[in-house]
Amino acid sequence: MENVASVDGIIKKVDIWKNADVRYKPLSGGITNHNYLCTVQGKKYVLRIPGAGTDTFINRAYELSSSIAAAEAGTSPEILSVVKPEDALVIPFIEGEVLHPDTVAADDGHVVKIVSAVRQVHERAVFETETNVFEMTRRYIAMAKDVNAFFPDDFGWMLSISEKIETAMDRDAPAPAACHNDLLSENFIVDPEGKLWILDWEYGGMNDPFFDLGDFAVEHPLSPGQLKLVIETYCGEYQHHRFCRMMLHQLTADLWWCQWAMIQDRISKIDFDFYTYGLGRYSRFRDNYYHRDFNGWLAGV
Repeated sequence: MENVASVDGIIKKVDIWKNADVRYKPLSGGITNHNYLCTVQGKKYVLRIPGAGTDTFINRAYELSSSIAAAEAGTSPEILSVVKPEDALVIPFIEGEVLHPDTVAADDGHVVKIVSAVRQVHERAVFETETNVFEMTRRYIAMAKDVNAFFPDDFGWMLSISEKIETAMDRDAPAPAACHNDLLSENFIVDPEGKLWILDWEYGGMNDPFFDLGDFAVEHPLSPGQLKLVIETYCGEYQHHRFCRMMLHQLTADLWWCQWAMIQDRISKIDFDFYTYGLGRYSRFRDNYYHRDFNGWLAGV
């Protein structure tokens, strides 16, 4: 956790607050960054300070350019200030409801709003960097080996499944789109006017757009009908081959984030149980593989 002195030092460097009286308090949420609600002359802002060691995974220059592009697409708050070399960001504070997996799943309207916002940024934005989930996973596996991270006994089998999915994904592949790649419910806020905002573009990159949908699906306890609603909303109609693509990307998302978690378990000083988090994602990968429709998804993509 940043100490008070470091937060105060960063606040003094925010150009839009020069000589202003800034009151701040910590905001909850987020695993690897520290967020503060700052009040300046009656206006509210969020100061986001990267956590120690996060640059192992995140290129802050790409994050900034992706955040700006997402804001221009109308899906993310404007970046008001950047503090160097800390790479702290200041954005407007969005009054509203931070979503939760259960609240998303309890309301089809939330599902429609989220998918519509994701489609909007996919259609309107272009990011500077590319993110191929399979290449990224291989990169993370190498990093995990370098730090002697935990691998389950059946990891070789998991890789063989991932290879089958990667081969299947070559069929009728869509054009890359500006993807968020980390669509946790905590990254969604619904404001009082009902607009949904998407936050935190640290892992943003040009990727298979159905990876974003698969990542969203695997992070939320959606019903079978809601999973189809995701495709209907995104595509304008239900398309089975795109549904299959989304469902397979649930597995690719979990395999990617398993590696991330186990690397963090070895190197992070953040007070979070990355090991148990990673085990849960390994377990979910297995569950989705043993889903009775898995072979149908593989054949239908």
